[in-house]
Amino acid sequence: MIHYIVTKNAAADRTRYGITAVCEQTELDSIDDIAPTLEETAALAALLQENGVSAAHFRDIVEDYLAR
Repeated sequence: MIHYIVTKNAAADRTRYGITAVCEQTELDSIDDIAPTLEETAALAALLQENGVSAAHFRDIVEDYLAR
């Protein structure tokens, strides 16, 4: 089962949040710069998890979400 974990990336001038797709302690894919708020990123990670999105569609779903 794939789990979607929120990650925090702190740069010199800003903090951005991303999501990592993990299956059995193996990182499958990661997007480091999704949103500037933990709340928005966590909501997207929960949406991915609740809908059982496969790692093959992870990037497409995030792209569609951000384009809305």
